Amino acid sequence: MSMEPTEAVRVRFAPSPTGMLHLGGLRTALFNYLLARKYGGSFILRIEDTDQKRLVPGAAESIVRTLEWAGLQFDEGPGKGGPSASYLQSQRGDLYRAHANELLEKGAAYRCFCDSKRLESLRAEATLHGRAPMYDRRCAHLSQQQIDNKLRAGEPHTIRLLAPNAADPAASDVSGFDDIVHGEMRFRGPAGFDDAVLLKSDGLPTYHLANVVDDHLMGITHVLRGEEWLMSTPKHRALFKAFGWPMPRYAHLPLLMNSDGSKLSKRNRDGPMQSYIDEGYLPSALVNYVALLGWHPGGQQEVYSLKELESAFTLSGLSRSKSVVSRDRLDWLNRQHLRAELSDPARAPAIAAQALVELRQTPGLDTKGISHDAIEQALRLCGDRLTLTRDLHSAVPYLFSDPDSEAPPAPAAAVNKVPRDSKVPILVATLELLAAEARAVADSSHTSSAGPERWMDFSKNVALAAKVPAKLVMPVLRHALTGQTSGPKLPDLMDYLPLTTMQRRLQAALDSLKQ
Repeated sequence: MSMEPTEAVRVRFAPSPTGMLHLGGLRTALFNYLLARKYGGSFILRIEDTDQKRLVPGAAESIVRTLEWAGLQFDEGPGKGGPSASYLQSQRGDLYRAHANELLEKGAAYRCFCDSKRLESLRAEATLHGRAPMYDRRCAHLSQQQIDNKLRAGEPHTIRLLAPNAADPAASDVSGFDDIVHGEMRFRGPAGFDDAVLLKSDGLPTYHLANVVDDHLMGITHVLRGEEWLMSTPKHRALFKAFGWPMPRYAHLPLLMNSDGSKLSKRNRDGPMQSYIDEGYLPSALVNYVALLGWHPGGQQEVYSLKELESAFTLSGLSRSKSVVSRDRLDWLNRQHLRAELSDPARAPAIAAQALVELRQTPGLDTKGISHDAIEQALRLCGDRLTLTRDLHSAVPYLFSDPDSEAPPAPAAAVNKVPRDSKVPILVATLELLAAEARAVADSSHTSSAGPERWMDFSKNVALAAKVPAKLVMPVLRHALTGQTSGPKLPDLMDYLPLTTMQRRLQAALDSLKQ
């Protein structure tokens, strides 16, 4: 069987709103989205909220917002509607009850009146003897008269699937299947064939029933989901077979791991999606990163836009190996995407707006006079050294406030090699040249070029005026203007800083030398 789809693709992302979206959930959503986009299919969002006791208020809305943040637009789902609405399982109860009754009529399911005390006793006995806990089918043998009497008495009950047992030839039909990621799968013994509860005593469906019914009614062709659901697949296949429905193709994605080999959890720092959003990672970078956790495109390319991923994605590229979550790799990708988006006139203003919001949260920093244009220029000055926009102030604090002119440079700094009797004339000459520049700018007839070009020969001119070697000028000016020994090219820096700011800082440096 060909791994790649040959028919119209319909896939779904079906999270349970028992918590906020985590990294593994985003990967599942992304791979389903990419498969739909690659083959011109439909990507459906379905909220599996039948477990009412574990629902987290606001979780469903948060999942939708996170998908939108990542750029994963679904074609059908909550708020959008579609031919299979509603896409909230809590609003589809009548459908599930009707299908459970259909299985009862077919003899493929039965009512179970056993209470929790008896079921717990069965589990304890199985555990004591080292067996997998399984229901003993006591209620499968009730007569119709016994069932009717219990129903008239109002006894609470569940509906269970009458699953094929290990001796039934039909068992091999559902226990063996081809998984797109793992290849041929075969579950031996009875463990995969317990009589799963389909409808709970409160009338709500279990995951197994709702999942299978919805996948059929919504025309799902491919199910891409986490490896943790691999053991449930025989139950789902048994349900498809009991209904007489065609089965979708399955791809079970391997687990995400921490660097120490432990399973990534939503309680880990690297688990929750909201932590990445709050830390300021770009959607494009995080999507690129997540795509490479369990999918190998082939070739050497590592940096992808979402559009490029839509074109490149293939099922054959999915890996069965577990993927290790690495912040180092994500940070590298964020630097690449940040640089690319800053060079895009359509994206740069949004990046600058984000950085300005983050900058305004810096304690003690006056940001009233800082414009969006200035932030864009500041971001570009940082080049590859900036990982996150929120690091802008810590990376280049001197772009927004004066350095401490009294603070000594680092011991290995090049400025320490400049004699004091050279520093003073360098600073004096620089101030005189800046004063002349200020007068020229004030002159309406001034026509000197704008941009870094106007400062290209500045260091050479300072050296001539101060009568010192040219190599001594740049370390002195950089330290006076920034308080640091490395950073952007001096012409770029001087183009960014206002003349008055440079004059003030140079004068402060000169005054500190004269003390």
